[in-house]
Amino acid sequence: MSLNWDVVEKWREESGISKAELARAAGIPESTIYAGLRKNSRLQPSMRSVMRTIFPRKFDDRGEVRS
Repeated sequence: MSLNWDVVEKWREESGISKAELARAAGIPESTIYAGLRKNSRLQPSMRSVMRTIFPRKFDDRGEVRS
């Protein structure tokens, strides 16, 4: 399953962290999050692995997104 910014946004809201905190944890500018949401773009493999470290419970053992 591909991982879009909309899914990450839902996870962020469930976790109660701000977009600024997520950007700091991911090591990206906050504007990247806003642009990704605006375009509903997919995450690149490197950003997907970063999100796996931030939201480990959302991924299974093989690195696939849990439903």
